[in-house]
Amino acid sequence: MSGVKTGLSITGLLVFGTTTSLFAKIVYELQGPDRQGNMKFFTKPWAMTSVMFLGMSFCLPWAYWEEHKQQKQAREALSSGNGGVTDPLLYGDSLNSDTKETAVVRGNSTKDIFMLAIPTFFDLIATVLMNIGLLSVTASVYQMMRGAEMLFAALFSVSFLHRSLNKFHLMGILCCVIGITLVGTSSLLGGEGSSTHDISPQKMLLGMGLIVASQCVQAAQITFEDYFMADLHIEPLKIVGYEGVFGSIAMITVLLPLVSLIKGHDGDGLHENSLDTLHMIFHSRPIAIVLLIDMVALLMYNFSGMCVTGALGAVFRTVLETTRTLFVWLVDLLLWYTPLGFGTLGESWSKYSWIQAAGFGVLVCGTLVYSRGDEVQSKRDHLEYEAHAAEEGEAHPAVLMPGDAAPLPIAGSRSVAASRPMAVRGTPTSFKSTMNIHPLSASVTGGGLMGRSMARSISRSMSRDQQ
Repeated sequence: MSGVKTGLSITGLLVFGTTTSLFAKIVYELQGPDRQGNMKFFTKPWAMTSVMFLGMSFCLPWAYWEEHKQQKQAREALSSGNGGVTDPLLYGDSLNSDTKETAVVRGNSTKDIFMLAIPTFFDLIATVLMNIGLLSVTASVYQMMRGAEMLFAALFSVSFLHRSLNKFHLMGILCCVIGITLVGTSSLLGGEGSSTHDISPQKMLLGMGLIVASQCVQAAQITFEDYFMADLHIEPLKIVGYEGVFGSIAMITVLLPLVSLIKGHDGDGLHENSLDTLHMIFHSRPIAIVLLIDMVALLMYNFSGMCVTGALGAVFRTVLETTRTLFVWLVDLLLWYTPLGFGTLGESWSKYSWIQAAGFGVLVCGTLVYSRGDEVQSKRDHLEYEAHAAEEGEAHPAVLMPGDAAPLPIAGSRSVAASRPMAVRGTPTSFKSTMNIHPLSASVTGGGLMGRSMARSISRSMSRDQQ
């Protein structure tokens, strides 16, 4: 990928990522008419979950379009013999080595595709919990509290996958706990959970608890994927798309009708009238525009995230996601103190905001330290793999370390081998660039805690490529 494209991808990741997080909260602060003609706030977390999955589903046609372009490039390379395959945005599977004339990427099996319904279930629960929690906290607190995933991912990896933590991991987890505590404390003391209406300390505490609980579910998803889906080879953008399709179907056909039947007050997070939601969208232009921009931003954020991860690696993206959290806070402050917020949007700076700033700094330090632990663990796993291969007298290819670029196809060969994803990295949580993209703990999906599985999966996939 050229320097210009890389720069555009980084910019897109930050701009569209900040947009999705801010608009998820802004839409709660907008008012629209219900079916009785009364003006009310669009506090519709279940509808926002549906919007998120619909936005993800748009990645599917884009993924197939990219796959079509990659197949065309491979066929041209085989026919001309000049190795014309360029750096792909999507990592396909190996090409057919039995034919000189054509090169066809192996299709994903139906079983693999439907396996994605399981992580979709985890993701749906986590997203609903986060959206309900977001009703009671500011966008910046929401982003920072999601750093709790690091803690739960490490806990589940040790408990269920019997992995060990090094000193860097432990230091990172300690920073995570301290940082989240400081952020939560500043939110309770400041008492600001919404820019348009008062939020009680009890609701604020419940909201933060739901966000932390959502990260527990997300960490369970990571553990499940690492154990059961390490050999799932589906292009990352397809994973996002299929998960969006499964999630949209579940929301529209099951969950939205179900929550409309539950007794309660619309807007508290449990009961939600979908007919009322549609009426507000079609009769309030600001709400409709925000939702439309949010869906487009989700699509572009996913695509930018794929490009950044493929070109620069997961560690660099972790740093960018941390920067995104800072941008969310800065833009929220800008909305409050400038006419851009129309006098109702954004969040203010209080004397307790210094505590939140300190908590954010500790969270950033924890993320960087934890990433260092991932690097140490990955190098150790690499050495163990090489030692094991040497003992058995096996010739083995070089194992890609986290952040390394995948090898490009060899020009003029009978079989143009397309770059392919590492098996563990090809899981929904690793690549999904939606509301659950781990803003302060992205490294847990691709580093030391998954190192042993990564080494095994890479060696198996590479051996299959060479057969």
